[in-house]
Amino acid sequence: MPNDVQEAPVSQRAAYAVRPTVFVDGQQRADVHASLRTCVVSEQEGGMSSLSLCLSNWGVTSGSVGFLFDAGGPLHLGTRLKVYFGETSAPCGLFEGDVHAIEARGSVGTPPELVLLAEDDLFALRCARRTAFYESQAIGDLVQAIAGNHGLQCDLGDLPTGSGNWAQLNESDLAFLRRVLARHDCDLQLNGRTLQVRRCGEGDRGTLSLALYSQLQQVRVIADLAQQVSAVTASGFDVSGGSAFTATGSGAHLGAGSGTTGADLLPGNRSEHLGGPVAPNQGEAQALVDAAFDQRARRFVRLAGSTEGNPALRVGTRLRISGIGQRFDNSYDVIEAHHRFDQSHGYRTDFTAQSAFLAQP
Repeated sequence: MPNDVQEAPVSQRAAYAVRPTVFVDGQQRADVHASLRTCVVSEQEGGMSSLSLCLSNWGVTSGSVGFLFDAGGPLHLGTRLKVYFGETSAPCGLFEGDVHAIEARGSVGTPPELVLLAEDDLFALRCARRTAFYESQAIGDLVQAIAGNHGLQCDLGDLPTGSGNWAQLNESDLAFLRRVLARHDCDLQLNGRTLQVRRCGEGDRGTLSLALYSQLQQVRVIADLAQQVSAVTASGFDVSGGSAFTATGSGAHLGAGSGTTGADLLPGNRSEHLGGPVAPNQGEAQALVDAAFDQRARRFVRLAGSTEGNPALRVGTRLRISGIGQRFDNSYDVIEAHHRFDQSHGYRTDFTAQSAFLAQP
């Protein structure tokens, strides 16, 4: 990793004001802002971000002391929430979705609390379960068809080419898309009302630099050979061509980082044969073994960290990590992020990232 890489400040101001901004059905409410106790926005590979918003539910309302957000008020099942994190003078929208669960909490010595649980608009795809057959469709066309059923736009990256037949058997639309895309080493995320699909490890959410004992406040990183292989193979019979085929994958899209892969460090050959997925031809088999190998390879080095709150740290962000030694100072792709705010610790971001490489063994 270059020694001259520098962290970008999370704020241009001397004091980093980070209290989340919450819009309720399009309106910013002072009572919600003042009552906010904790807020967590979580996202991961496979899409569907979630929100947990905890509010103090006791105070002066309508001239008397009582519940601030009781039945009949602005907060209820189906309420639309939009949450912004980061510097309050220029916040970044991290979540928009509907409340699907409400929880009340109370205990002796503390005021009552109201917890709102919400998911983004991929919730509709999770709840739409069906059996369907898609004939002779490319992956991009399949994604557009399902997204269109839910009124979503599509932003498709460099997806695998070719067409095929796809069977959705008593699956939700979200589970079906996740299964098909994972089979070809792709990921989906929702940005507003746009469904973004990219190859895993090729996200376009920018690059951040983090240094241990600076913005990177806590880290745990491990390189594990247990799931690493030197090759992934698959075989089958092409009915239309009348011939048998064998495909071998040993690395096509390894993602972030540079150095030595897990496969390079294995004491001998360790091949994995795919017995489950059925491939109709050589091209499909090659795509499957490449995806299976790359998914294993990218899990070789796994890093879990906690940083000063940064709304730019999202799933798909590429991190340049320094300060943890020559072995692990490298670039990593974020696969999970949790943006947390509470009154004790302020705003922090916990994340998980991965790389297929050890910078130096």
